[in-house]
Amino acid sequence: MNNKTIDVNSLSFVRAKKENIGIMIEIIHRCVLEINAVDYTQTQVEHLVKSFSEEWFEDLINTRHYYEVWYQGMLIACGGVSRDYSQERQSYLTAIFVNPDFNKKGIGRKLVEFLETDEWCLDSKLIEVPSSKSSHKFYYKCGYHYQDETLVFRNDGTVIMYKEK
Repeated sequence: MNNKTIDVNSLSFVRAKKENIGIMIEIIHRCVLEINAVDYTQTQVEHLVKSFSEEWFEDLINTRHYYEVWYQGMLIACGGVSRDYSQERQSYLTAIFVNPDFNKKGIGRKLVEFLETDEWCLDSKLIEVPSSKSSHKFYYKCGYHYQDETLVFRNDGTVIMYKEK
């Protein structure tokens, strides 16, 4: 699939279902092992893989607006929106991953655009995303900026990015 273009307008977005957790965890683990591993130590990669567990994912589906992305009958990406009601009108993009076989085909951008239409994002003044070292340039291209306009990675290897609405 890497050399073929896809019609991103034919992607379908549906709320995540528990029966598809295994497929989504496989996508996430592949991303960590095949993409993030370039930017992180082996220990950090192992920690990330362990942290993306079935229990974590079930909580994600139950407490956030989490979505599956389908293309030609295949689940190829996932991502969600979180809301922290202690912050006034602020939402967060959460755990956005695209199957590495479909990387650099516009799917991630289309997923971010879709998530920005979620009711929690529409009701927000600010959308925040904790970006990995591997994806901060992608989010920048999607209109997200670095907190304090500087690229500084936190101890967990992420940088906070945001988009004001």
